[in-house]
Amino acid sequence: MSLRHAPWQPALYLCLLLLPWSVQAAPEPLAIPIPGKQSILRVGAIPDPVTDQRRDIARRIMAGLQAGDKAALLAARQEIEPLMAKDNLGGGDSAMHWLLGVMLAPDAASRAALIRGPLDQAYVDFFLGNDNANLKEYLQRKFGVNDFKPEDPEIHVRRTEFLDDMIMFNNPDRPSWDSVSQVMDVIRNLGPSINRVVDVGAGFGYYSYRLAQMVGSDGVIYAADTSEPYIEQLQKLVQTYTLGNIQPVVSAEDDIKAPEQVDLVFISSLYHVIYSWSQHAKRDPFLKSVSKALRDNGYLVILDNQFNSGHELHNSYIDKDYVIAQLYYYGFELVQYQPLSQTRYVLVLRKAPGGNAAPPTFLAEPGAKTIAVSDSRSVVHIGSLDSFDITPAGINAAKALYGALDGSAPQGATAAIGIYDQLIPKENFGGEYTALRWVAKYLTASEESRKAMTKDPLVAEYLAYLSENDWERLKFFLGRKYKLGTAKLSQEEAADEETRKIGIVQRQSMEDFILFNNPERENWEKSSRILEKMPIKAGDTVLDIGSGPGYFTFKFANMVGDQGRVYALDTKKPHIDYIEGLIKKWGTTNVTPIVSATDSLGLDDKVAADVAYMCSLYHIIYGVSSLQEREGMITGIWQALKPGGKLVIVDNGPVPEQQLPYHGPYIRKELVQAQLEAYGFVLKETHQIIPQRYMLVFERPPSSPVH
Repeated sequence: MSLRHAPWQPALYLCLLLLPWSVQAAPEPLAIPIPGKQSILRVGAIPDPVTDQRRDIARRIMAGLQAGDKAALLAARQEIEPLMAKDNLGGGDSAMHWLLGVMLAPDAASRAALIRGPLDQAYVDFFLGNDNANLKEYLQRKFGVNDFKPEDPEIHVRRTEFLDDMIMFNNPDRPSWDSVSQVMDVIRNLGPSINRVVDVGAGFGYYSYRLAQMVGSDGVIYAADTSEPYIEQLQKLVQTYTLGNIQPVVSAEDDIKAPEQVDLVFISSLYHVIYSWSQHAKRDPFLKSVSKALRDNGYLVILDNQFNSGHELHNSYIDKDYVIAQLYYYGFELVQYQPLSQTRYVLVLRKAPGGNAAPPTFLAEPGAKTIAVSDSRSVVHIGSLDSFDITPAGINAAKALYGALDGSAPQGATAAIGIYDQLIPKENFGGEYTALRWVAKYLTASEESRKAMTKDPLVAEYLAYLSENDWERLKFFLGRKYKLGTAKLSQEEAADEETRKIGIVQRQSMEDFILFNNPERENWEKSSRILEKMPIKAGDTVLDIGSGPGYFTFKFANMVGDQGRVYALDTKKPHIDYIEGLIKKWGTTNVTPIVSATDSLGLDDKVAADVAYMCSLYHIIYGVSSLQEREGMITGIWQALKPGGKLVIVDNGPVPEQQLPYHGPYIRKELVQAQLEAYGFVLKETHQIIPQRYMLVFERPPSSPVH
């Protein structure tokens, strides 16, 4: 019945008039400044990388330990000193320097002066006890000294991460790079009512111990971490030193698991991960659990890293404004922002009673670009693809398909199709499930259907690549990614960081291949719509940046014709090798494949391109690349484009709650636009290809000088 014909219309109309008095209006979107060339965050970089110089120092420390040669240890310590602040702030250098100082102390009094309390003593006991056993193990596992080969590679990787984190985060010399006393002063100044605290991501208890000292015997610190081995180590500290007011808690990605309501929740060096790496489906309940754990007017204290012109602590940071904005939608209001150093800041937020937080305001320069944020979702997500793909149902489908490939379960392909049919409408949009289902369908298809399925030459090559040597590549991928127990790390890959990097690149290349050259890609991406809107004509020169295994490369080659040229550029050599193989096999003459770098296209200076194209790559340049890498890449694109040339960005964006999101990373288009315009590009066109995928066409201005 329409409202117009309802007999009770006057009463309903009166109710509608009264609604503003009884229903709270949705909050106005927050307008947050976008910082031009600077990205709002960086994640995903190795915090403490191994270098040849550090590997050499580690070998000499080990030799000194084994020979009891103090002169060798002193020489190694002196060589570490100039490295500590050079390019490894917050890494293991200062920790190693401190441990060597303890070992080289001339007498008991000098040694005791270095060890300031139980946490320092526990650190010494752990690394220097039992003839320096754990320190020697760290040197072997981290730096591969004495040609170390692990017996169990999987255990080796986990143990190395454990020792690495212990070295860095419980480092007694941590105040040299972290503003520890200032952080504790901020918390202490919140008043004497703080006596119950949850330390989220407590690790081995560095801040838990200091918080416990602050609250005294009448208070309690719940030291929460998702890693059981870390909590077990913390439990040993608590028992050894009778720290009864620290209670270790095994938390979860979606729940801090606070045993009671508390006065304060403390999160150190973790929020940049929560914001940019966690899925919203886990981040949302996690942050709700933080709110639930806090009493009304309780405090949430965030300690994290800030942008420092490319020299960020642990190679990661997050703009404070985006943290404040997200937490506002969980009922938190800002009490205090305090910069601590060039690399660190602390935020103090209060849980507003009833969730009615005062909206934050953000300072923006006149004419500065802003982004409208109207809910708690992050504006950029740089998460691991595994976090989306590895679900119980996905593992079952992988097992079934693997059984069909190795012949142990011939009916597995049919079972896999059934599972994927159920999963694809509900999760993994744009992911590999449709590709793996295509393989399963091929296995069950008739000979005639198989010919139809591989009519496209690129699809035929896709099948040939995956099925080579009895599906060896695909079986390895399924076994490794879905942890089926059939493809373990090799000793060499586990023991040596450089070899492990190569292995990671190879596995990522395989994942990219399955994902990007997926025969069903058109069905979900509508690639043809992208091609229709590409500003490419016959005779053009096109840069396919991040070409992967050539899905768009060869389509562009058809568009530019014999008089044009396509440069396929990718940092992963396996992709370029694959493209080179197809060029030779097909006799293609207008494609030039090049292994590029993270900060350089690797092109000849004479190249003058009409179009540069990036698909599913800019979010990496924005949120993972260093400032120097991004500057090099964007400058390289600018210089390679003709004046008036076009830069086309295709990437993923967030979607409304009811819409199935893209399975992997995404970035709001406003961030891309603001950054590229800050570099001098001009946005000319915007297209929404599908709800999850957009296309931005920028121009290098015709009259502009070389950038």
